[in-house]
Amino acid sequence: MKRRSAFVIPMLAAVLFVAGVARGTEPAMPKVDPQKLPEGAKVPAYELVYESEVTISPPEDFGDTIEGHRRVIPITGGTFRGPAIRGKVLAGGADWNLTRRDGGAGVEADYYLRTDDGVTIRIHNEGVTGDVGPRSGPDSNETFFMYTIPRFEAPASSRYDWMNRAMFIGTLQGRKGLEGAVVIRVFRLV
Repeated sequence: MKRRSAFVIPMLAAVLFVAGVARGTEPAMPKVDPQKLPEGAKVPAYELVYESEVTISPPEDFGDTIEGHRRVIPITGGTFRGPAIRGKVLAGGADWNLTRRDGGAGVEADYYLRTDDGVTIRIHNEGVTGDVGPRSGPDSNETFFMYTIPRFEAPASSRYDWMNRAMFIGTLQGRKGLEGAVVIRVFRLV
């Protein structure tokens, strides 16, 4: 667990920094001018993997814990579609949601995708934010927004094996008028 945290926490900080810059918010870390990076340094780019509409049941409220207010949100299904992958979200997963005592919020979801060609892929998606409300202004269609770091476990013998070795960033948002579902977009860093 210690080894995973040593990798995930710096990566999460870097992703949240890049995400803050992309959304035009003031990042906690100083902005980096790509022209002033050391010679040969690579600046990440991304490509869309898929967009999904994930259906959810009302949360099971576990109340206040030592870490904050805990809810478990059952995942009941959904669909996903991208340039090279599409299919359905399988029922049976969940998001272990936490509203922390400092006002931040975190998600930790585990669930499965089944592609149109019959391959089952596990996804573990984590995210954290300091602002649980909409971030695009009062006229926004968002009810909330958060960046996430999805990880995939695909069968090594499948055409989706590349998902086992790539890095991803995701967005998680609620939309006005979309009751009982959230929208998740996944991008591969290239």
